Amino acid sequence: MEAYLGIDVGSVTTKLAVLNEADELVVDLYLPTQGKPVEMTQQGLRQVKEQLPPGMDICGVSTTGSARYLAGVIVGADLVKNEITSHAVGALHYFPQSQTVIEIGGQDSKIIIIRDGVVTDFGMNTVCAAGTGSFLD
Repeated sequence: MEAYLGIDVGSVTTKLAVLNEADELVVDLYLPTQGKPVEMTQQGLRQVKEQLPPGMDICGVSTTGSARYLAGVIVGADLVKNEITSHAVGALHYFPQSQTVIEIGGQDSKIIIIRDGVVTDFGMNTVCAAGTGSFLD
């Protein structure tokens, strides 16, 4: 059975998710990045491998987050996307009528405006705000 791996390496947390062909969540991990994006990506991959059902093969990998390019090189990603695109596509996939996405991250916060399935505008804080979302921990 084929599956797809998504990796989001952020400044505060590293998230990995595996979806099967039926779009069902098979594995999900939420790890603290701890300033070590390489190590946490590698640790996440090991944990995904341990939790993956027998006979399931990862046939595509995508990365996002503040360390998306680094993670993409580590895993040989098929696709590397910014957070704005990733949030919008994810929201529209699960909630097709989405018009607004708000993200409070560890490094910045974003608002994304969607009209007719297309990102029409977005805003981010304009100064460094490390730890912005740390209160959510």
